[in-house]
Amino acid sequence: MKNTDVLVIGGGPSGAVAAMTARKNYKNKSITVVRKEQRPVVPCGIPYVFSRLESVESDAPTSTAYADNNIDLVIDEVTHLNTDDKIVSLQNSEEIQYDKLILALGSGPVQIPINGADKENVWLIKKDFDYLIQLREVVEKAQNVVVIGGGFIGVEIAEDMSRRENLNVSIVEKGDTCLATMLDEEFALAAEDKLREKGVNIVTGVSIEEITGDGRADGVKLDNGEFLPADVVVMSIGARPSVDLVKDTDIHLGMYGAIWVDEYMRTSIPDVLAVGDCAETRDFFTGKHVPVMLASTASAEARVAGSNLFQLRVIRENKGTLGSFSTSINGLVISATGMTESRALSEGFDVVVGEAQAPNHHPGTLPNTQQITIKLIFSRLSGTLLGAQMMGPESISELDNMLALAIQQELTVFDFDTLQISTHPLLTTAPTNYPVITAAQDALSQMEHLTNK
Repeated sequence: MKNTDVLVIGGGPSGAVAAMTARKNYKNKSITVVRKEQRPVVPCGIPYVFSRLESVESDAPTSTAYADNNIDLVIDEVTHLNTDDKIVSLQNSEEIQYDKLILALGSGPVQIPINGADKENVWLIKKDFDYLIQLREVVEKAQNVVVIGGGFIGVEIAEDMSRRENLNVSIVEKGDTCLATMLDEEFALAAEDKLREKGVNIVTGVSIEEITGDGRADGVKLDNGEFLPADVVVMSIGARPSVDLVKDTDIHLGMYGAIWVDEYMRTSIPDVLAVGDCAETRDFFTGKHVPVMLASTASAEARVAGSNLFQLRVIRENKGTLGSFSTSINGLVISATGMTESRALSEGFDVVVGEAQAPNHHPGTLPNTQQITIKLIFSRLSGTLLGAQMMGPESISELDNMLALAIQQELTVFDFDTLQISTHPLLTTAPTNYPVITAAQDALSQMEHLTNK
């Protein structure tokens, strides 16, 4: 039997970050990672294996990081977990005894009961190297692809596929717009416009009645009577936590079926932690459990777990997720962090919105200048920043990260009004019209109880 101080089950982003963080904090502990994939893929890169990346292999880079950091990597599958004796059993009949265990089990694609979903050439989005190679091969031969689901993965897949010549791509989304759960309507519609510029057919506000075809998919029939031809149907409806390994244990699950964890990512069983998509996520503002599955969130959770394995470090507790994300759609980058205006209102927050636009260079006549649009959501009562959305060039992704930090530090509209910044004509908007400051001033002008003080 193998013994290890720290055992991490799962080699995705959260498992890797947890192991690396544990090594940085506990240099004398033995650390073992068990993953079943011989060649794991980068989850966030999956949408781009159809065009931008030359192959699926390009999304599965080899790495010596585990060996370089004295972390033992075991390629196998854990089949049984005994938390009483702190032993896991592997598929090859070997066992590993641990002191501390981190579960980084990830998630799998949601499968909904659509009539015809079992037909040939109906595909899911799996984090599986061989599966993705097969999917890419059938897409290369296809003329018509229908993507079911207009979340950010479905949108990114459709946009990347639209770059292939002679391939017609459609998105079918049940909601009123694509990206509706992540963005307010004006930003979601801007994303749809950029997709249509690439020739993507977008059908919203409808459901799938049937995937048609005699054994092999040949189209999608919608509940409004419309028919979309399809050689390939890709179902991108969401993901659910992978928790089968813990169902026969005393590890508690939360309301969305993920593993319950506290603010230090500890489960209900001593010495067992959980991170990433398999772990329950709390909203930063409300404390409610929310089904957020993002690599950025998973990595943050993994750092908390890896830091607090053998003693607690209060400064690194997990206060909840902001759900920060960025995506690029046909040259337009859209980023968001914290609450959207619509979600803030639905949660009962009294908000005020500040908006601004500015070119990303000054003067705006400089070459390659693009427009930046920013929307900031503040609490009307306290002036605290609750959320931000923006669209424009690539640089706004880093601006999104800055605003995420501002939310975590509970900065207010006054902090932004007096923000000190660095600017340069070729790199940023003008200091006289910096959009974050201008948007904050727009909000401040609407907050009479603050401006009259």
